[in-house]
Amino acid sequence: MKKRLFTPGPTPIPEHVQLSMAQPIIHHRNKDFEEIFIEVNENLKYLYQTKQPVLTFASSGTGAMEAAFINCLSKGDTILNIEGGKFGERWTKIPQAYGINVDVMKIEWGKSANPGDVKTKLKNNPNIKAVVMTHSETSTGAFTDVKEIARIVRENSNALIMVDGVTSVGAMELRFDEWGLDTVVTGSQKGLMLPPGLAFCAVSERAMKARESSDLPKFYFDFKRAAKELSANTTPFTPAVT
Repeated sequence: MKKRLFTPGPTPIPEHVQLSMAQPIIHHRNKDFEEIFIEVNENLKYLYQTKQPVLTFASSGTGAMEAAFINCLSKGDTILNIEGGKFGERWTKIPQAYGINVDVMKIEWGKSANPGDVKTKLKNNPNIKAVVMTHSETSTGAFTDVKEIARIVRENSNALIMVDGVTSVGAMELRFDEWGLDTVVTGSQKGLMLPPGLAFCAVSERAMKARESSDLPKFYFDFKRAAKELSANTTPFTPAVT
């Protein structure tokens, strides 16, 4: 009997992907890996529609979410989280664990945020350092108009624009450069139809600049370290080479 997986993630993976995983393990510090990594990174830039680096981490999508916060913000900063579901709640819990203040804009589950409400929030609190949102909320299927909200943020604030694209990247339109986004995270196990275990984060120049003033602890998920190794077509640590 053929097994079928009816979940938002992990999603079923194509047969040719399964066959590729059956090949012998390669070492991550040789030419074979370097050639694969170069191709993967070029394809990731196309996927995100960006010329900026897309960093790869061996983790779940939640790891990349944490990476975005610890690299771009500092303890005591205030962010605005557009929260309308279970994974939107995660955008609240992660920064709170690092001493970041979260102004939660609660949306009824199953509904989409009104971009005009974001403008009001920004006008009422000019100290907001980042606006975070979930492009596609896994728990409800609700869509957030990232393009329009990003436009409003850019016109009314200098806040960073941080997006959870775990279920949207590869499945919905997303234009990182054109929309002026700063970080967008995703995981391998949903729209990309790959096994779980990889997380990706596109990072703007503004986000990399914010890394220099961030006072939060970072090691494994350090954007600066990951970007330096990426420029040499490698990774700081052992990646998932299966």
